[in-house]
Amino acid sequence: MQPDSPATSPSVRTVEVRPPSARDEESAVFLSAVFIVLCVIYIVAFEVYDGAAKQRDRGLLPYQVLFTDLPPEEQRIFRQMREGFDEALVEHGQSGEWPAVARLAADGVAPFAGDSLDASRLRWTVRSDGLATSYVGIPGDGGAFPAYLVRIQAPDPQAIERLSQPNAALDEEHRALPDGTLLHVTYWRRERAPVDDAVGADPARDGWSQIRLKSLFELSQEQK
Repeated sequence: MQPDSPATSPSVRTVEVRPPSARDEESAVFLSAVFIVLCVIYIVAFEVYDGAAKQRDRGLLPYQVLFTDLPPEEQRIFRQMREGFDEALVEHGQSGEWPAVARLAADGVAPFAGDSLDASRLRWTVRSDGLATSYVGIPGDGGAFPAYLVRIQAPDPQAIERLSQPNAALDEEHRALPDGTLLHVTYWRRERAPVDDAVGADPARDGWSQIRLKSLFELSQEQK
């Protein structure tokens, strides 16, 4: 008999592992960065879309906010702006001009005349630009409080619209002069106060948010 043959030893294979090239590393980093950017864009877009959808569901435009959603201090200022405009409207009916802030303050008309409860220390000015008049209140506390705006838009004299009954009930954005001329009156706030009291033709495009008493949905329900 022949002796058993010795076991065959397994073959050994050497594999050289090379590090990834610099180009491959750059590609991996680039793809990772692109992925992160896309995720951020998706999250931001979702939040913006979701916020806009909620605004639409409430019957509000993206630049509008309800009075009831404001903190108590801002609600108080909004009431004062509406009452102050009523006083200014009476003065305009007598003189034909919108009264100066100093005149309203001298008469004790809020919010133009400061009071002990006014923590915002608003500095009010009035500016006229063509058919638009703006009463602008800029906080004097370095920006902790929002800025506020009463925007009065007169109609085009060439296409003027008058009410046959000046004392008729109007919606919250329209008021009438004694001769029945309709005015478009809106109230605004801006979280980041402007550096001056200049107001553009469209406050919403300059970062202002319109304050409304009722949403468009509520108004539509009332009209049914």
